[in-house]
Amino acid sequence: MAELSVPPGDWDDMRVDNTAVKIWIPASLDVCLADLSLRFEQSKSDLARNGLMVHLYGRYVFEQLVANHIWKLSRRLEQEDNVKYSMEGISIKLEDAPRPAFIQAFGKNTEDLKVWMPKRLKDSIEGLAIEAGQTLSEYMRRALTAYYMGRTVMDPLRG
Repeated sequence: MAELSVPPGDWDDMRVDNTAVKIWIPASLDVCLADLSLRFEQSKSDLARNGLMVHLYGRYVFEQLVANHIWKLSRRLEQEDNVKYSMEGISIKLEDAPRPAFIQAFGKNTEDLKVWMPKRLKDSIEGLAIEAGQTLSEYMRRALTAYYMGRTVMDPLRG
């Protein structure tokens, strides 16, 4: 098996999950994450964080970080001690059209998922959410649904 080198850049801040985000997800995604959690012996938070990491940086960088022990697949217990968390959101003008389509396709977002992640990952995803005109939770919910349930599942929402 070929060894993967460390990707260029400074990745040290990605070793510790020092912030948390609460995401409201549909029951269908929660069931998917619960099933995969049992299969891969990772928490739902681990699966969500890993899926968001791949969404943001791509599979190749993700595998490079894993191979070089910079990114651990399961690491819920490795948070920094004595860190205070601010869960304040930002105000964004949201388009009304995408929400009903998502709810119609997947049902209401009734399940909460607390995802621990490095602050840089959260900040980078928040930037993408702002560009898309979505809240952080909405953007993450859609990214995770596409990642774990497939793009074809999301296609009805593209119209």
